[in-house]
Amino acid sequence: MDAEGHSQRFWQAVWEDNKGAILILLGEVFGAVMDANSRYLQQQQGGGAGFHVFQIIVFRMGITFLLCLAYMWWTKVPNFPFGAPDIRLLLVLRALFGFVGLFALYYSLHYLPLAEATVLRFLIPLATAWACHILLGQSFTNKQLTAGLLAMVGVVVIAQPEAIFGRADHEHSGSGNLDTVTPAQRLLAIVVSLIGVIGGSGAYTIIRVIGNRAHALLSVSYFAFIATASSSIFLLVIPGIGFVMPRSAKEWALLSSMGFLGFALQFLLTTGLQLDKSPKATSMLYSQVVFALSFDWAIWGVLPSGWSWVGGAIVVASTLWSTLQKTRAVTPAEAARKVVVDEETALLGAHRPGIDGEESGPVHT
Repeated sequence: MDAEGHSQRFWQAVWEDNKGAILILLGEVFGAVMDANSRYLQQQQGGGAGFHVFQIIVFRMGITFLLCLAYMWWTKVPNFPFGAPDIRLLLVLRALFGFVGLFALYYSLHYLPLAEATVLRFLIPLATAWACHILLGQSFTNKQLTAGLLAMVGVVVIAQPEAIFGRADHEHSGSGNLDTVTPAQRLLAIVVSLIGVIGGSGAYTIIRVIGNRAHALLSVSYFAFIATASSSIFLLVIPGIGFVMPRSAKEWALLSSMGFLGFALQFLLTTGLQLDKSPKATSMLYSQVVFALSFDWAIWGVLPSGWSWVGGAIVVASTLWSTLQKTRAVTPAEAARKVVVDEETALLGAHRPGIDGEESGPVHT
């Protein structure tokens, strides 16, 4: 066999052995690009005001909503477009919690580097596990509790409250940040991020209650519609904000790309988690921190401060440790509550679901 044929067989074998993890990795690239777009669009450009977070959500989720409708119509998803009557209220609640989580994420991106905002999102799986323990009676082990407490320590280190650390220097290396962020704005962004964790964990808890009674994109379509409609209303009724017409082809392209990037993220995560149920694949979800750091440096010329590195490492290590614990057998009751991947899933916590209700990952304890 010639060298070219051997090389082709080698790379084909690599693909076959790792295609799930590769697709998840690619999905995280799309997710990091989407977050970078949001951060960039909110900042002042060329002397003009940036776009309000509500307008970004309108573009982001409006396009996603249309893509979801088109896909579900084309594939003849059952109970399209409203879902079964007995779960419609749950779908609305899931969408409201998801909207809170999405707003909090995009708001924090204005004032925090991408890497810090991404790390704070890793609290969602631990919060979801705790919520499911309280509301659904699912297992919540001492290891998960320890991981959660350690993660909160990491959040405190990232926030660097003056009462503990003294007057901290929150300036980051580099001068590419287009907006000046005060310590008060930074602290508020971290608080809003924690509210977003509550929103995200509430959404994922309701997703577990819904289980396989709704197609994944049906859940996403409710989320996208309510996020789009709510943001549009807020833009119209809240004084001082409103729709801003994009001023260039670049701004049109960045705004329009948000919905397509989100839909691509949904598809790649779903497919990857279906193809590979191993911890190797799910651990790829943490790669978004690396991409976020890269965009922070490449676009804004900034990197987190020393304490932010320490706090971020604590959060990532504690959540990764919790996620990769040994699995146990799934009980019949849990099997009946199979869950689905949803679009904003950077981390789903204990369950790694598939788009048609198939479990795509282990149940960790």
